[in-house]
Amino acid sequence: MRRYTESNNIRFEKPINDRLKEIILTDPFCIQKNYSKSDLVRQLLRMGLKEYEKNINHKKQIQRGELYG
Repeated sequence: MRRYTESNNIRFEKPINDRLKEIILTDPFCIQKNYSKSDLVRQLLRMGLKEYEKNINHKKQIQRGELYG
């Protein structure tokens, strides 16, 4: 199955890399889905981007006076 993605090379500090490996080996979700380090990084990035967009939208609503923060 071909993935429609762009290739990106990312370097991690050793503690981050070790933590990613630990998560892959111990997390039931990663074990069940047979995640590689790349799969885990993609999943974490998706989750982080969703949270970032949610926060930005919330801040914009406060600025427009739609919400009180």
